[in-house]
Amino acid sequence: MTAEQQTVPARENVFERFADWMSYAIGRPGAFLLALLIVAIWATFGPLASFSNTWQLIINTGTTIVTFLMVFLLSNASNRITESQDRILANIFSEEERVKTEEQLIRKVLDRMDVRHIQPILKHLDEQDHQIAAVEERILAAIQARSAG
Repeated sequence: MTAEQQTVPARENVFERFADWMSYAIGRPGAFLLALLIVAIWATFGPLASFSNTWQLIINTGTTIVTFLMVFLLSNASNRITESQDRILANIFSEEERVKTEEQLIRKVLDRMDVRHIQPILKHLDEQDHQIAAVEERILAAIQARSAG
């Protein structure tokens, strides 16, 4: 049992289990060899059947029936795989949106934290500006008093 088969949930539906098994089985080298063997056996009977219409009809009918049935089995397996991929992609998108929302919340918190930490610094700098302005006024007043006197 491969890792891919282990991740597929158990199916209650007999048809789905059969479709999964068949889609896996027909993709194996053994299935190709079996098909090749059937064609080889059919071809060996060609001279015995004088390459008759019936002889040709046997392979044509057999391949048509097998192809017809395989289309439905493979389509079923393919549809379920597509649905599973769609669910996985939807989960990824949902998780991505959740992470994006959390990221935005974190940025807002960090912005507020920066404002809370920067505000006291700005207030302190503003107070220093007022002190510098007061010192400037005293110096200008002292200079004016000396030049007036």
